[in-house]
Amino acid sequence: MLLVRTVSIIWLTVFMSANAQRLSLSTASDSAVYYYYEGWRQVLDEGHYTASEKFYRKMMKNDPGFLVGLSLVGRITRDLDERLDIEEQLEKRKGEITGDERLLLDNFIDLVKLTNLRETRPEDARRFMDQVFISAEKTLRKISHTYPDEIHYRSEYIEVLRRNHGARVALDSLLLLTSPKEQQTPFLLGYSAQMLAEIGDFESALAKADRLNQLFKNEDSPKPHAVLADIYFRMGELDKAAMETERALQLDPGNIDCQRLRKQMEKARKEKQ
Repeated sequence: MLLVRTVSIIWLTVFMSANAQRLSLSTASDSAVYYYYEGWRQVLDEGHYTASEKFYRKMMKNDPGFLVGLSLVGRITRDLDERLDIEEQLEKRKGEITGDERLLLDNFIDLVKLTNLRETRPEDARRFMDQVFISAEKTLRKISHTYPDEIHYRSEYIEVLRRNHGARVALDSLLLLTSPKEQQTPFLLGYSAQMLAEIGDFESALAKADRLNQLFKNEDSPKPHAVLADIYFRMGELDKAAMETERALQLDPGNIDCQRLRKQMEKARKEKQ
């Protein structure tokens, strides 16, 4: 555990020192900033949703008034009552934040609200969804181009492009917006593999998934299993997809991607009967 934290601190130190075009965050707590970025890394690169939530909660203990941080707790918690309370708090206090950080906060508030609507008023959620993602594309495009070293925001931008315009457009944007070195980072490597599978290029998708697996050799990370599960599902290999899904969920029962994939597989099996 100490080794993992030491490596993470080194990673964050290098990241922040190299990042002159970093979005300013409204917190004076170095610990809150550390846990903020580590939470992003855990969920994107490792696929550890449970660990990410723990880091976000530690972040809030270090600065309870950090609104962008609070919005991330709202995005990741599975507790509806907590999310509703966080949405209310953020709406009341968002005027305290200005500039590009406010744009980001508004985007994250919309995502918290959308998640809440899905559970409380599904019809309203469906109507609200397009509005959320159209706005998110505009915001994240600006953030991605203004702060090119903020890889986690660019990763979200690519996810939004995939949702709004499809995998081919998102793949093209990934190649334009990221360097060859960045394209080998766990999230982008895995996400590009999944998009390649979506457009039917399974050979390339599996090759990237294999490279991702090599990155995590001898490490207990849900990420490579979650990516393989998604690829196998798109290939129609439900048994293989189920096996990889369960491996990922054994490592992190809170992995939202695999929870959703498990439900999709259950539906696919029923339709086959």
